[in-house]
Amino acid sequence: MPLSNKTILIIGASGTLGQALIDELVKYDVHAIRCFSRNEHKQFLLRQKYGEPTGKMRYFIGDIRDKDRLDMAMRDCDCVFNFAAMKHVGLCNENSMETIKTNILGTQNAIECAIDNNVEVFVQMSTDKAVNPIGIYGSSKLLAEYLTLNAFEISGKARTRFVVVRSGNVLDSSGSVLEIWRSQKEQGLPLTVTDFHATRYAAPGEKIANAVLEIAKSGLKGLVVLDMKSYTMRELMDIVGDCEYVETGLKPYEKLHEELWRDGEIFTKWEV
Repeated sequence: MPLSNKTILIIGASGTLGQALIDELVKYDVHAIRCFSRNEHKQFLLRQKYGEPTGKMRYFIGDIRDKDRLDMAMRDCDCVFNFAAMKHVGLCNENSMETIKTNILGTQNAIECAIDNNVEVFVQMSTDKAVNPIGIYGSSKLLAEYLTLNAFEISGKARTRFVVVRSGNVLDSSGSVLEIWRSQKEQGLPLTVTDFHATRYAAPGEKIANAVLEIAKSGLKGLVVLDMKSYTMRELMDIVGDCEYVETGLKPYEKLHEELWRDGEIFTKWEV
């Protein structure tokens, strides 16, 4: 799918990955980039970074739970990226009903709007925590994957191509372990580590955003898994530097080792 003269909607545009995707998209001759998110302050910061609303840049304050508002933002769009989600595993477990409203019902809203608006391609961002999930966050993202992959069955004559992109963590994203550690370091506190032996898949936001964009352009459909580097906690600790660390132990909803795919899955692997 060539991007020239296309109208792009990014749901969850004000997040780390959403902004990384905008940074990639502005390199292309797209018709318009629509930035959709519910955070008013972050939308203000997007305007400061990318400029006042024009024919090319538009800013929509709205919630993926509000289907009417989402449908309005999606009108005449060619390509939709859904990055909106509740992501903090602890808060998702403590607020399961709210997680379901955003991660599952919100995804359903986005899918239905994409079909109704005859969008060319719909990309649903997922996470390695959807593989054999043990908590609300991973379980909600697994159901969002299923909703997207099954959307072909209900799309009828709509041209929409549905893609799920499953990724590991975004390095240095908002709320990430690196951000937490740097904050602790600035306060002179020991850095907290769940388990020194834990491993996590991760890549910089710009690399993930570029991969997601290339997948959207490629014509692929179905499940695409980003094959990325697995970091040990000690490797991540080296990024922050020499500090005192305290091991706190894994929470009941945390795994020692994350996985990118499960046995028997059918998917396309995309190297990051």
